[in-house]
Amino acid sequence: MKEHKNPLSQISSVTTLSLAVAAAFIFSYLEALFPFPLPFPGMKLGLANLVIVILLYKKGLASCIIVALLKNLLMALTFGNLFLFVYSMSGGLFSILFMWIMKHQTGFRILSVSAVGGIAHNLGQFLIASAMFGINTLLGYAPILYFSGMITGYLIGIISYECERRLFLPQPLTKSH
Repeated sequence: MKEHKNPLSQISSVTTLSLAVAAAFIFSYLEALFPFPLPFPGMKLGLANLVIVILLYKKGLASCIIVALLKNLLMALTFGNLFLFVYSMSGGLFSILFMWIMKHQTGFRILSVSAVGGIAHNLGQFLIASAMFGINTLLGYAPILYFSGMITGYLIGIISYECERRLFLPQPLTKSH
């Protein structure tokens, strides 16, 4: 006999994911409209990753992938750029996968997990760009991507931690499930 889920629980899950997609999209959209004056082209703080980090600790891997996919699809449709979708998804999936692995290792806190996510995001995008343009063309940019990913990922980790601390979320982000 198949067990049925509580309809209110299903509605709550869909609502949570919908709000997460909306928040991630708004953060990405704002970053596209008002880019931070960062020293290297294409470099962003990645505010949408704040949503992903919090979601990773609250809902898990599948929810993060769904939100990343929908947010990136919305961004591609809004800005009419399939290239943007491929870059964003490659970075997003690498980031989510590496953060999920780090989260399940003992001793790693949200700041480290998020920093690794920033590095992995840039690695995923670097691999796609290297496949398209050749690795020799982009090799000099690799150290910049590494350090910028680490710094922005760490900043997102701090913001995620502070959101959890100040908003009194029911389950602390600092503990693994």
